Amino acid sequence: MKKILKDYFTFTRKERTAVIILAVLIVVFIVLPYFIPVKKYKPVINEALQQQVEQVVLKDSFVNRTAVNEDAGNETAVTENVSYELFEFNPNTIDEAGWKKLGLRDKTIKTILNYRSKGGKFKSAEDIRKIWGLKKEEADRIIPYARVESVHSNNNAATKEIATKASIKIDVNAATPQEWFTIPNMDRSLAYRIIKYKEKLGGFLNVSQVKETYGLTDSVYKTIEPYLVLQTTAIKKININSADDYTLSMHPYINRDVAKAITIYRTQHGAYTKVEDIKKIVFIKEELYQKIAPYLSVE
Repeated sequence: MKKILKDYFTFTRKERTAVIILAVLIVVFIVLPYFIPVKKYKPVINEALQQQVEQVVLKDSFVNRTAVNEDAGNETAVTENVSYELFEFNPNTIDEAGWKKLGLRDKTIKTILNYRSKGGKFKSAEDIRKIWGLKKEEADRIIPYARVESVHSNNNAATKEIATKASIKIDVNAATPQEWFTIPNMDRSLAYRIIKYKEKLGGFLNVSQVKETYGLTDSVYKTIEPYLVLQTTAIKKININSADDYTLSMHPYINRDVAKAITIYRTQHGAYTKVEDIKKIVFIKEELYQKIAPYLSVE
């Protein structure tokens, strides 16, 4: 044991000198900061930026103070600018655009549409308050304008409904906005969107295409479908021998790539002799061809 200690802890004269010097250096570096003053520089302040930051902080502080404290049960109005338009509506049939027009938030609208898609029905205007996430001030604002038809189980009510559906028939290709409005609980904005979509399409080939209208949910479509018929079959067609790629891409069924390919093929191979010639374009498959062919011509 003594031999081990002697081997590891016995130093030569040079080694002792080196250890002493190292120890002195360590002590010097430890105490040196206490004797050398650190020069401090005044930070450069952008006064304009600082004022902007202060305004943002004050604004956030104000919003936080006016926010609803749900945990404490206190109801305080949130300061926010929400644009809305009040009008009579049926909560069981109004579409997404209609709810937005009433000033509801996207998250709340999604909850309502999800509730209806699963078979949920509003039996009274006050049932709207049960929607998760709907604020009290929002409910107070729209409920006076809600119109919910009473549900009757008697045969007279059922007979009346059948008679109404039988008497109102809308030609989806020729109906005016006023004719669309005759459908019970028909949202005015939805009627205009259906007509606009029909014009972009060139006309409906079948009634089911009405479902493709933006914002028209399955539940709402089912309520208006019994009133829809297809009597006028005239379709507005696009001449693929003269239309440019922009005109072609404006059709709902033709994207930019397909439109560009149709015009490029025409440039490279000459005018189309028949609509079916576009099937020679590699990425126009049979399914797409069947969908767009009725809206195309070579004249």
